[in-house]
Amino acid sequence: MFKLISVMEPSHNGSSSSNQLTDIRETSSFVDDSTIVGREVDKEKIVNLLINQDSSCSNLLPVIPIVGLPGLGKTTLAQLVYNDDVVEKHFDLRVWICVSDTFDTANLFTQVLEQVILSNTKPEASSKQVLLNNLEIQLKGKKFLLVLDDVWNEDQDKWDDFALPLKTFGAIGSKIVVTSRSHVVASILGAQDTFRIQMLSDDSCWTIFERRAFMPGGPEKTSNLEKIGKEIVKKCKGVPLAAKVLGGLMHSRKEVSEWLDLQNGEIWDIVSDEENKIMKVLKLSYDHLSPALKACFSYCAIFPKDYWISRESLIQLWMAQGLLRANSTAHGKMTLEDTGNLYFNILYSKSFFQDAEMDKFGEVARCKMHDLVHDLALSTNEFECQVVKETNTTKVDLSECRHVSLMSTTTIDSLHEANKLRTIFSSGGHLLVFKSTTTLFSLKLLRVLDLNGSTTFNLPASMSKLKHLRYLDLSRTGIQSLPNWVARLYSLQTLKLESCHSLDELPDDLLNLKNLRHLLIDQGTDWKKMPSEMSKLQFLQTLPVFLVPEKDAGRGIAELETLNDLRGSLRLNGLHHVKEASSAKRATLAEKRNLRELILSWSRTTASIDDVNHIVLEELRPHSNLKFLSIKNYGGSQFSQWVSSGSVLPNLVSLQISDCHGCEHLPSFCELPCLEGLQLFNMGGVKCICGSLQSSLSSSYRSLKTLLVWGMENLEEWVEDAATFPCLKKMLIRQCPNLRRAPHLFPSLKSLELDEVGGSGVISITDSLTSLTSLTIANCEDLTFLPERLLRQNSQLSVAHITCCTKLQSFVPDQQGLEGVLLKTSLSKLVIDYCDALMSIPDVRGFTSLQNLCIENCLELETIPNGFLRFLVALKKLRIISCPKLNNLGGGGGETALPSLQFMDISNVYSISLFGKRNTLNSLTRLNISKVQELKTIPMELLQSFKHLQHLQIDNCPSFEGFGLSTIKEMPNINPCFHSLYVRDCPAIASVDLRGFASLTKIAIIRCRGLKTLHGLQFLTVLEKLIIGAFSDDLHCFPLPNLISSLDELHILGWHALQSLPHQLQLLTTLKILYIGLFDGLTVLPEWLGNLTSLETLYIAECENLTHLPSKEQMQRLTSLGSCIFLIVLA
Repeated sequence: MFKLISVMEPSHNGSSSSNQLTDIRETSSFVDDSTIVGREVDKEKIVNLLINQDSSCSNLLPVIPIVGLPGLGKTTLAQLVYNDDVVEKHFDLRVWICVSDTFDTANLFTQVLEQVILSNTKPEASSKQVLLNNLEIQLKGKKFLLVLDDVWNEDQDKWDDFALPLKTFGAIGSKIVVTSRSHVVASILGAQDTFRIQMLSDDSCWTIFERRAFMPGGPEKTSNLEKIGKEIVKKCKGVPLAAKVLGGLMHSRKEVSEWLDLQNGEIWDIVSDEENKIMKVLKLSYDHLSPALKACFSYCAIFPKDYWISRESLIQLWMAQGLLRANSTAHGKMTLEDTGNLYFNILYSKSFFQDAEMDKFGEVARCKMHDLVHDLALSTNEFECQVVKETNTTKVDLSECRHVSLMSTTTIDSLHEANKLRTIFSSGGHLLVFKSTTTLFSLKLLRVLDLNGSTTFNLPASMSKLKHLRYLDLSRTGIQSLPNWVARLYSLQTLKLESCHSLDELPDDLLNLKNLRHLLIDQGTDWKKMPSEMSKLQFLQTLPVFLVPEKDAGRGIAELETLNDLRGSLRLNGLHHVKEASSAKRATLAEKRNLRELILSWSRTTASIDDVNHIVLEELRPHSNLKFLSIKNYGGSQFSQWVSSGSVLPNLVSLQISDCHGCEHLPSFCELPCLEGLQLFNMGGVKCICGSLQSSLSSSYRSLKTLLVWGMENLEEWVEDAATFPCLKKMLIRQCPNLRRAPHLFPSLKSLELDEVGGSGVISITDSLTSLTSLTIANCEDLTFLPERLLRQNSQLSVAHITCCTKLQSFVPDQQGLEGVLLKTSLSKLVIDYCDALMSIPDVRGFTSLQNLCIENCLELETIPNGFLRFLVALKKLRIISCPKLNNLGGGGGETALPSLQFMDISNVYSISLFGKRNTLNSLTRLNISKVQELKTIPMELLQSFKHLQHLQIDNCPSFEGFGLSTIKEMPNINPCFHSLYVRDCPAIASVDLRGFASLTKIAIIRCRGLKTLHGLQFLTVLEKLIIGAFSDDLHCFPLPNLISSLDELHILGWHALQSLPHQLQLLTTLKILYIGLFDGLTVLPEWLGNLTSLETLYIAECENLTHLPSKEQMQRLTSLGSCIFLIVLA
């Protein structure tokens, strides 16, 4: 039986490596909502909880737990909510993390940061404090939604350690959604609303069951079977997973008697526990599998829970274990891979796999197993599969083990008793360390060795003794050359060398691997050498790259002649070395029926002969099953006819032609009936895209959904004016400055980007558009006005970005002509930036749906229409940056009515008249004002009216004198939400009184050179972080009153006149972080520094004359000081 156990194995540095597992333990936020039934009401309830903003500040980060039994669809419900259009628009950021059974706060912070900064790689390992500082920067002022899926942690301290820092980072309205089986988990979250997911109705379960049971190939849906099926569904007790599994089971049962057997069975009556009832249904479905399918399913226990299982890899693993057999059918012989695909599809159809993600070929690329299904796989064979985890468990007996999954760094010596071992599988870069080679001789039965992601690599030559090894994965190992012993693994079927970025040669002795079927290497690598006689690998099916040799080594491209079983994707590099049509013809691409993607690549630098290129391309005609075609660096002046022929490429879905600089014109591609994506890149010689006269008059790109045209500087005409694009959704045309004539019939176009396109081209393309939702116009230098029809006819336009159009003066020539036209607009985001000549924006009072408005770097903009902002009732974010002549923000009428505004950033404008006598900015959470010349004061009464303001920043405002504090004594705390104040480079401020800001947790007041007095710090009882200093040179002591003891972090900046640190610092015995900078007059740190016994981090920067630290005895009192002290002293 597959059994989950733990084996104690220390890592190289003695620390835990459990964090590495998080790379692969993740669920996806994606869900196909068209397949989900019965959760519409639940979804709406949770959406309402998310978007209804908490009117108080008592709970800065509400948590909504979704709790229920396994199999009820907690993750699915969270996915539906996460992807809801209303939720997506409501939150600035959304983050999805699968937590599972390991609740490591530092690791969770890392994952949040990784998603927030949209990085494909993990941030570098940092201390928790550094992670939190980075997160604060990324989340500051933003309303975020964080979904934590599959949480098991029941430790209150761990939860607080994670959640408390996040409460001060984002804007009010940020939320966390947690899914869990455990009600205890829900209780520790402090949630006001726990959503307990209920069983589905019998009708909903019937819909799920019906879809599975009566799919094509299953039984005929008769009234009798429907009646029996509905009785079976009642036994599901509202559990969707059970309905799905039973439906998949009955799909292969066509006799009424078989349905009655299930209806009259007692599978639900044996146990009373609901979870065990679900397991009973899963076990029933497993029992009805064939022996071959049972073995394949059981092997899946090798993967950890929540692991993304690659379809191709799984089939290759099954094949390596001998679980697949080649079969003959009426349609011909099935290969091992064909059998594997059949088995995978059966298991997927019976819901043993779920959460499928599709590849570009429309097939399942990867999937997962539900936790309960994984538990079933573990239970099917005892002691044969063991998962090696890094815990404190004592050593266990591996003598009967056949399959080991590594979830920790492991030494090969720990496996010396596992002489029956057939699989060593690395689940996410866990290193297999070889301390000796003797153990290898006991692993004679090993068939699978997966070392994917091992960061150090030193495998011994004795690996060649593994004569039964059929699957070897050395991907992401950093190897620079293929070890010699690999070529002596004569049974090898699959060799993976993906993402080995230093590897650019494959040796000739690789041809010794006569049984090799799958060689996985990177297509993007600049390969220098490959084996010259690839035809010797007669069983080869996967070969991502074939390098045509420069000299006639072997038979060149003709080596592909007998490799007609190749499937998937093939890239032919070095086609400029092919000099004769006969050689190209012998590649027999037209006979490779299983190829789905073909990339034909010539050299960028080698001069080529036009006639040779053309005849070579002519003979590289592929099979009609091809779906993706890419042609790169082709040197001919025209393309072969087959490239655009619907009879040759009837199934082509995507066509990319790039860097073909010798090409002078392109044909029409409208004859390709299934073409969905067309990309034309970097062909500076093309002046015209044109087809036959008939195609120019009546052509239709009937299936095209995406069109990208980029880097065609001399393109003037696309001579298909009457061509229709009925399905086109997205179009991007970039760097086509001379384009003046183009098609314009795009009835379904949603997204349009025109970048560096001539003004006449813009008008030609946009003239008849009516369905746009997203528009970007950039770098159109001769565009003075936007096409009038573009604005009038696209009432569903949601996002518009106008940028770097240096001659744009206004939206339309007749500003009055636009007034009232856009009253029906659904525009939610408008960005206008780097339009130097723009003098005004239209008085578009119909922008009632606008949520985000950004006007930036419009140097001539002087005014915004009076009262303009009063009509933007949905506006949430307003940014006006670097418009130095602007002196009116359109807030006329004595009242600023922006009831939804949450974020306001005003920078580098002459003056602002935004704040009227009455303000209804009730939702404002963050206000940034910088480089405003005429700003003198922000009245305290105004701040008091911002009831949800969390952060205020005043930066580089030379006339700013402070806050009107006349009634401060009557306002002990003007705003309980206000927790962050930042004032910098405001030289006119002479005094600051902080009374009335009792809720502040963070303050920065720096480089205010006129400041002489500072009051009220002692009243800030919850203050945690203070950055202060660099004040007037007339001051000879620091203007600090008594500091409060709650301070955790202090940054103190001096100036030339100061000779010592403020004595008040010695009372901060709970201080953890201290930064001292710019104290040029400081020569000795005081002895009382030793009183700061809680200090963990000490920074000293730019103290030019500092020569002495406190005495050794005083420094030794700092027992909490970290081992790494960052010290900068410029003496």
